[in-house]
Amino acid sequence: MDSIFKHLDKCLDEQLQCWPAAREAFGNLEQVQTRVLSSSGLALQHNPARIISTTANVKPAQITRACFLCHENRPQEQIAFDAGDGFDLLVNPYPILREHFCVVSRQHRPQMFRDCYEKMLQIAQELEPGYMIFYNGPRSGASAPDHLHMQIGRSEGIPLVDKLRLNNPPATDEPVTIQPFGFAVTVIKGNDPDRIMDCVSGMSIYDGDYEPRMNVLSFNRDGQVITAIIPRSKHRPDCYYADGADKVMVSPGAVDMFGLVITPRREDFDRLTERQVLDIYRQVTPQQPKIKVGIMAAHEISFCLNDSYTDGRSSFEGEMSISAVQGRLSWNGILIDSLTLKPHEHGSTFTLHNVTIGIGFHWERHEDQTFSGQLKFIVENGMVRAINILPIEEYLTSVISSEMKPTASREFLRAHAVISRSWVLAQLRSPYSKASATVDSTPSGNAEDLETGSDVPSGHILKRIIRWYDHDQHTLFDVCADDHCQRYQGRTRIISAAAQAAVKDTFGQTLVYDGHLCDARFSKCCGGVTEQFQTCWQDEHKPYLIALRDSSVNEGPLPDLTIEENARQWILQEPKSFCNSADGNILKESLNGYDLETPDYYRWKVEYTVEQISDIFRHKSGLDIGDIVDLRPAKRGPSGRIYELEIEGTKGTVTIGKELEIRRTLSESHLFSSAFTVEKNTDKNGNFIGFILHGAGWGHGAGLCQIGAAVMAAKGYTYREILEHYYPGTVLGRFY
Repeated sequence: MDSIFKHLDKCLDEQLQCWPAAREAFGNLEQVQTRVLSSSGLALQHNPARIISTTANVKPAQITRACFLCHENRPQEQIAFDAGDGFDLLVNPYPILREHFCVVSRQHRPQMFRDCYEKMLQIAQELEPGYMIFYNGPRSGASAPDHLHMQIGRSEGIPLVDKLRLNNPPATDEPVTIQPFGFAVTVIKGNDPDRIMDCVSGMSIYDGDYEPRMNVLSFNRDGQVITAIIPRSKHRPDCYYADGADKVMVSPGAVDMFGLVITPRREDFDRLTERQVLDIYRQVTPQQPKIKVGIMAAHEISFCLNDSYTDGRSSFEGEMSISAVQGRLSWNGILIDSLTLKPHEHGSTFTLHNVTIGIGFHWERHEDQTFSGQLKFIVENGMVRAINILPIEEYLTSVISSEMKPTASREFLRAHAVISRSWVLAQLRSPYSKASATVDSTPSGNAEDLETGSDVPSGHILKRIIRWYDHDQHTLFDVCADDHCQRYQGRTRIISAAAQAAVKDTFGQTLVYDGHLCDARFSKCCGGVTEQFQTCWQDEHKPYLIALRDSSVNEGPLPDLTIEENARQWILQEPKSFCNSADGNILKESLNGYDLETPDYYRWKVEYTVEQISDIFRHKSGLDIGDIVDLRPAKRGPSGRIYELEIEGTKGTVTIGKELEIRRTLSESHLFSSAFTVEKNTDKNGNFIGFILHGAGWGHGAGLCQIGAAVMAAKGYTYREILEHYYPGTVLGRFY
């Protein structure tokens, strides 16, 4: 027996024959007018009958009417066709589509996607071409949020469906993101319910809600189900609540979000423009935020506006400069407090001259860099600070190209796009106070003097300095452009379409753990084991930033590298790991040129004379403890990284941490990592002359290992599998 969904036209005819009011409502659709607004297909429909659902009270606490979807409250003429699985098929008595039905739960229960998505996909598979099934979330257009239901209708003239039918479906089963009308739409091929719920489960749930805000559409395209998910931020735009001429009575449900905006009032139909409709969409969908990136600081900055920019009064173009004078900016012969230059057109660029990259690291250098977006200048500590303001997705395209080469494999670039987006969004929402970025052992912020007892020689004082460095030491902008945060070099490094594609493919995707956005850290090379968060930064456990062996599960258990002897053996060996498997081609495809200048990323060795290491420590720490005679690891993390190191000198002993402070104070640039063992070096007569540090890895080691992830991608792992490996327990979510 054929499915009822193969005969929807017959169901409609049967209903209209015995229900005059419904027959009249469908007849009135002949009088409905449609106006196309743009070449994208965006259109308006004038439908006075929509006024009932447009003005419906959808606040749960204020719904006092009897539920019109419950069997006992339906009109006597309304026929309930058995849709199976506890659902009825009803003809919608207030249609906006030529054939319009509701699929209604027989049980009175709230609108909830998890209770109907499997049924929705089953129906989509059974629908004839030309039909669609869709779901309005309880805070996203449902006029009956108190009763579970979906809707079915003819899809001719629905712009989003037309686009999805005409364009090729996703090439793989992985979700893809499109932006047909200025907001993100996730498109999924196939009728696998788990894949649909994976996408929905990662979406944000607003306070007071019980599910993400969304509209969902499914239809059958040549025997294959295509599903589109539209995240929502709110039900109604501000103009819905305005007074007088500013009021626009548009309350977007699913059909509106699919590109056919329903206007019950004639005046709205006549006056709405494409720009106004796109603004309504922006108000009811999550939008990507803009980010303020601190690029460089100098007493004077020279730059070139490659296109026309404005400060709000005049237009500028070409070479110019700005300097700091007595705490203010000197610009075009006047002193001002700040300057913001905005491009006249999207895609315009500016170039900053002599930007320092790799600050304090062994690859530090200067170069001219070109950027898009806004350029802002402020005074910071007596110098001019240049800040780039731009949308996060544009920022990420550069980050992916700056951190790694855009010639790296697609799956690796996708993984990096997700973690870079997660990291920067987490920093924007960071709960830490600005004062916590640099912490010593005393409230005053100075090193703590610890009395050590009678065994310590007179005048010999122990000091303890524990510091970490995080994004939140920046107070005048969101993140910096250097390795301290994540590399951002504007459009300078974008040399292929691969980075743009990786960002576009993962648009808005983030890592989520237990419903919360992940602070997804990453480093160049973990050295075989990833590190936990608290070893490197605040004393806070993050369950997705833990110690993991960087290899497949059959490589054996992870040794306890917090034990000194275990750490020494691990570091002096070269155990099998993803990041110890990279051949030259993978590295050349994945690493930028200045990273390739360092060949020993997995295991390395540094030698110092006593004079060298003592001078370096004195210069980098500002402390004079005399000649250094011993380096003693006091605390190691589970990757073997030292996060407290005791340094004994002839004038005193100091304990320093965390890992970056150790790396910073024991090198003219930075040690590659703090996972090292200490060997005392002697001359041919056995006299102590210095130290040999044998080390593992490059960077803090927490989260994704860039070299390891590049190898995983080359071995055929997908970006989801790469993320699952380095961030256990996380799922892919969507922030906007």
